[in-house]
Amino acid sequence: MNKPEPTDKLKATGSQKGIFDLSDAAGVNESERLLMRLCCKSFLSLWAYANLHTAQDMRNGRGSAKEFADVLVVFGSDVIVFSDKHIEYQRDRPEKIAWPRWFKRAIVESAKQLHGAMNWLRRFPDRIFLDAACTRPLPIALPPPSGAKYHLVAVTRGSREACLAAFPGSFGTLQINTSVEGTASEHWPFTIGLLDRSKHFVHVLDEFSLEVVMDEMNTITDFVEYLNARESFLGKAGITVVAAGEEQLAAAYVLNGNASKHPFLPDRVNPPSPGLFIFDESHYPTLKKHRDYQQKKQQDQRSRVWDDLIEKFIHLGDPALTHPGFEQPNHETEKALRIMAAEPRFRRGLLVEALGEMLAFAMQQPGQRRARLFTTREQRNLVYVFLAVPKLTNESFSEYRRGRVAILHAYCRVAKLRFPESTTFVALGIDHPAKKYKQTSEDLIMFTCDEYTPEQKAEAERFQRETGILGENLVVAEGFAPEFPVISNAHPQRSPEKNHRFKRVRREKKRKEKLATAARRRNRL
Repeated sequence: MNKPEPTDKLKATGSQKGIFDLSDAAGVNESERLLMRLCCKSFLSLWAYANLHTAQDMRNGRGSAKEFADVLVVFGSDVIVFSDKHIEYQRDRPEKIAWPRWFKRAIVESAKQLHGAMNWLRRFPDRIFLDAACTRPLPIALPPPSGAKYHLVAVTRGSREACLAAFPGSFGTLQINTSVEGTASEHWPFTIGLLDRSKHFVHVLDEFSLEVVMDEMNTITDFVEYLNARESFLGKAGITVVAAGEEQLAAAYVLNGNASKHPFLPDRVNPPSPGLFIFDESHYPTLKKHRDYQQKKQQDQRSRVWDDLIEKFIHLGDPALTHPGFEQPNHETEKALRIMAAEPRFRRGLLVEALGEMLAFAMQQPGQRRARLFTTREQRNLVYVFLAVPKLTNESFSEYRRGRVAILHAYCRVAKLRFPESTTFVALGIDHPAKKYKQTSEDLIMFTCDEYTPEQKAEAERFQRETGILGENLVVAEGFAPEFPVISNAHPQRSPEKNHRFKRVRREKKRKEKLATAARRRNRL
């Protein structure tokens, strides 16, 4: 939500920092700053925090705060704790001395810190602060330990040059071998196995593989799904996984598609019958050269509009811009933003496409409201409402904004009639594209309702009859799960499941073309 122009009376009352008390900490060194930039780009600024402190050594406001993990990401029930260590590899020492030293300082100590941080989160979730004085708590609530899912990630830097020298022609990333457990890794140079099966799983990513993973799985949902799949695969008893580097494992995940029976393997492989899985150095180069992959990355870039929209709400939201009777507390706003941010990269592209189509039709009808609903087959409980509202000439900008919020609530209540099985409605109100003023603004509300009472349903029906909103000609955009383009895994014969997925894509494309043709022939709300 952008702030109004200085002539608007609400300018003086709006908070310059927005509706959330965000920390501006970005890391104490260049390594941590890089990590934080990656996290903010993928997970967005409301859910990623650097340089946090605990009140472990403070009593009655006195004492010294203790530094927490390098970066903490909190998103609903998922909590990701990052440890970032840049330890120079002693290339002037023999490998049998240099590797164990680097391994202990960069990986073993990181794992120890991560387990300690997780234990603190479980015991004292309310004693983590943005500042060293421990006066500014996190702007969003940590999940209760009983319902939290913790992900521990050790980011290691400083070994790549030595690894490149040891494996010429490679990407300089640490190899993976799950048959190597515990301290045995000290005798396997540049190889990471399973650190300790008796403790919580720790993901180890070096400087190159971290950027690869966060570039490919660049939303919180995609990243967490990858960590879950990775932990399940690498930590499974009875099998050994060997990979030439994390980038090869990530490429196999993208190539084979996370909708397949096993996220890292082609559909024709039937685990767990094999006891050994080897990912050689061919997967990542194959992925980068794949034509479908390059097209997918272009589509992903267009979907960044959704990311930008969320960030605008986070940073520019003004709590003064509410309609009387429709106040929305911060935790409700955060929940609405979290729903938007939980969309994976592919669905963000569909949402941006639906929003863009609605604006294109609105441009053809200046002075008239335009709306579009968006839902998916996989999330029938969630409906998005996109609404473009024109500003009347005799309205002030603040009056226009307040009125638009009220209209958004009305649309949500009527949308419940169209989708009675849905329980959550996220509504975005934006300026009409055919406007004659310079200001731009967006409003966001969330409406939740399990089931209408007879009185509520009758009221919504009456309101729809009187206003005509969301009438019979309403356009409903429906997303679907298979990601397009589907990236084949370089084998000429696709499985029946993948052929079926391609057919679904073609059918959906034809359906959209028919809708677009019909839209040009008639006027619709």
